[in-house]
Amino acid sequence: MKFDKVALPYAVAYILPIGDTHIGDKNFNQPLLESNIKWVDEQENARVVLTGDILNVATRRSASSPAEQNLNLSEQIEVAVNLLRPIKDKIIGGIDGNHENRLIDDTGFSPLSTVCGVLGTKYYGSSVVLSVVVGTGKRTNLSPNGKVAYWGYFHHTTGGGGTVGGKINRVEKLRRLVANCDFYVGSHNHQLGVVPVETRIVDTRHDKVIKVRQLLIDSGSYLNWDNSYAERGQLEPSKLGSPRIRLSGEDKDVHCSI
Repeated sequence: MKFDKVALPYAVAYILPIGDTHIGDKNFNQPLLESNIKWVDEQENARVVLTGDILNVATRRSASSPAEQNLNLSEQIEVAVNLLRPIKDKIIGGIDGNHENRLIDDTGFSPLSTVCGVLGTKYYGSSVVLSVVVGTGKRTNLSPNGKVAYWGYFHHTTGGGGTVGGKINRVEKLRRLVANCDFYVGSHNHQLGVVPVETRIVDTRHDKVIKVRQLLIDSGSYLNWDNSYAERGQLEPSKLGSPRIRLSGEDKDVHCSI
């Protein structure tokens, strides 16, 4: 697990977790990814975290077949770099997914580390806790310092889930790894969704228990369902794309639109 900090000097900031693009798979929806990249490029206050399975990395021993790819691995890396280059300065960093882990298990090398290296962004490995400070510095009644701090935990997650509830449960499990984040982002299951939850934590400085609102976020995918392994495997189709996490710099307020 890595820890990193980012400061976003805006009244409102957006973070897009982009994952499960599966560049190289014949069913990769490139126009949709290009649309989201264009949106990020046009928004000064938008940033991106790559959440794994950016590359398809099919092998002879993997569940997905090389026969379902239209690009070899070097071509997948090249396409990923070219697609993401317009927003390279807005990518906070990237984590591996199970598809990148295929190559890590075989060779100890992550192809995503090459993508991140060429783009000049950070490579976090398996997961990262991000401290995100949002705000212009202008004081408000709700923000005396003019800035608001948020914490988010990003992990590709593991395991399956045949239902929507089962999929979001994989994200909920992240709360057992890092307890007090404002939002948790998981990928892997290709579901696009968000569930708000509430927990109680002990404020040891003021001797009281406080309520904390948290968001469980599934980061979606960019794989078309028709004629894919998902269709053959009776996996339910779901909306494609990425969620947009909205962080206020004027008061503690996190929302997610899908």
